[in-house]
Amino acid sequence: MNPKASFVIPAYNVQAWIAETIQSCLDQSFRKIEVVVVNDGSTDHTKEIIEQMAKKDARVVLVDLEGNVGRSEARNIGNQKASGEIIMVLDGDDKATRQRAKDTLACFELNKPDLVYGGFISMDSLGNMRHRFSPNPFNREQSIKNMTHGICHSTLAYRKGVTLNVQYAVDDFSKLGIDDWKFIWDCHLKGYKFAYVKSPLCYYRMVEGTVTHTRNPEDVMKTKEKYLAEILK
Repeated sequence: MNPKASFVIPAYNVQAWIAETIQSCLDQSFRKIEVVVVNDGSTDHTKEIIEQMAKKDARVVLVDLEGNVGRSEARNIGNQKASGEIIMVLDGDDKATRQRAKDTLACFELNKPDLVYGGFISMDSLGNMRHRFSPNPFNREQSIKNMTHGICHSTLAYRKGVTLNVQYAVDDFSKLGIDDWKFIWDCHLKGYKFAYVKSPLCYYRMVEGTVTHTRNPEDVMKTKEKYLAEILK
């Protein structure tokens, strides 16, 4: 089966959640998908869990890296491996909603964009639902003013051709966990068209200890300000 769309999931030491993450992709109402999971040099049982699930369902594709290269490069590698014409982003501790692929592909078909994102539901580390968030149109001026574009990265999807021109940054943006923020801006600057789905496309897990919670906010702001200053010259 040639997949219409590919989930690409970077996975580093996520043994507690990776099975749920992968299963949420396999349980899609739209079946013609593949699930590319990049094991980024995990030191726990993440690799073994992915292997077990790949044996049960041929749609699961394991890309096993010898060492830890970071989530940005893991995404880039996974994007190259993906065979679907649409790539759907998902982190190794998040889950896709059951209609994720169906709603995403319908938006691509209807609106002809290059990238699609949507709403999401936050949950705690145990999977308890917390809040539902609705998406807004990408607004350049508001994104500059607020230093955030408001797009949940685990809802994002893009045409594979986008990855020929835009890759995830592997420098300080990756270390600070704002490689996804820069990716959106880089796509905007390339002139790619955005569209969004009002319904939730993922369950976003809030986990203590991740880069989102441990990074230095001052370093994040300085890096964003430097980037925006360069592109707004």
